[in-house]
Amino acid sequence: MAADELTRPLGVPRQRKPRKWPVAAAIAAPPLAIAIALAAYFLLGRDDPSHVVAAVDTAGESPTASIAPAPAQDYPPQTEPLVEVTPTGTLGEVGAGEVVISDPSQPTPIRLAAAPREDLVEPGEDGGLLPRIGDDGTRPLDAYARPTGDLNGMKRIAIVIGGIGIEGETGGTAIAGLPGEVTLALPPYGDDQASVVAEARAGGHEILLQLPMEPYNYPDIDPGPNTLTVAAGSSKNLDRLHWLLGQITTYVGVMNYMGARFTGDDQALAPVIGDVAGRGLLFLDDGSSARSRVMNFASNSAPVLKADLVLDGDTAPAAIDARLDQLVAIAEQRGYAIATATAFPSTVDRVAAFAKTAEDRGIALVPISAIVRPDGT
Repeated sequence: MAADELTRPLGVPRQRKPRKWPVAAAIAAPPLAIAIALAAYFLLGRDDPSHVVAAVDTAGESPTASIAPAPAQDYPPQTEPLVEVTPTGTLGEVGAGEVVISDPSQPTPIRLAAAPREDLVEPGEDGGLLPRIGDDGTRPLDAYARPTGDLNGMKRIAIVIGGIGIEGETGGTAIAGLPGEVTLALPPYGDDQASVVAEARAGGHEILLQLPMEPYNYPDIDPGPNTLTVAAGSSKNLDRLHWLLGQITTYVGVMNYMGARFTGDDQALAPVIGDVAGRGLLFLDDGSSARSRVMNFASNSAPVLKADLVLDGDTAPAAIDARLDQLVAIAEQRGYAIATATAFPSTVDRVAAFAKTAEDRGIALVPISAIVRPDGT
């Protein structure tokens, strides 16, 4: 993998035109086609259902970046349920010449609402909507979580795929190609991140917001605009944090992007994690730096997690499979495991394949919230 892929700022995509994600068109089937489809369905049987890459941080001081105003966001009021379960297992007439066949053996699709709950946001100074704990005590972590139901004592694995929305091609592939149990992490930058959020949530995915944090050799290695830095100090970093938090909504928590220097500094971390936890969000350390001090701030009031490993430091399919096997071993020993990765094609392919066999291995693939909310409700 080219070195510039590991250190490319979140806000700087490759110089190529993003691919638009196709929208399937509904096609009315003639009666003869319906008859053939029905015959094939019953004769042939039914199919069974079923990180960001660490930039190598090496020492440097950090000038601060200016804060640009956030674009005004016009989110409609939350009128749909936060979780919509689409019924399956029916054969019924939809319209003239149309018959919908659903296989009851397939998992029931879960769609998550893309619009924020009005009582769980507050206006930010830069025009964005910031998450908040509701007056009734509801946290965004709880309200926007994907339900898991009863896991029957199974070992839990959460996989977080980062870099969604930077490029339409990789983002669209990840959203379409991964099961809803896989958590997707979005950067705060992009031409239309609200649409990416809507697409991901419609696919049942929980969302994390990636926060650019200071690596060593900053600014030669630059995560992107409004990076949180050690030298900036608490007040300026909180201003930057609030700008970042206001770029998208309906996420259950945040995750660092780069940040080996920042996550290794207790004084820099404390106000950031305190603000994040005070808004009812979880904080995930992506596991890319052994020097990280993030777990020092974990408490009952601050849900802080650290990934056990990065899946795709080596993007070869065999290497990713080996890391997935390591992840299973950790989960079997401890009861749960967490991995992060980037939306590379080989990563999406191998994680999707792993998801199909996880249950047979005694593993429940779960969204990241299920690690801190094990009841799954």
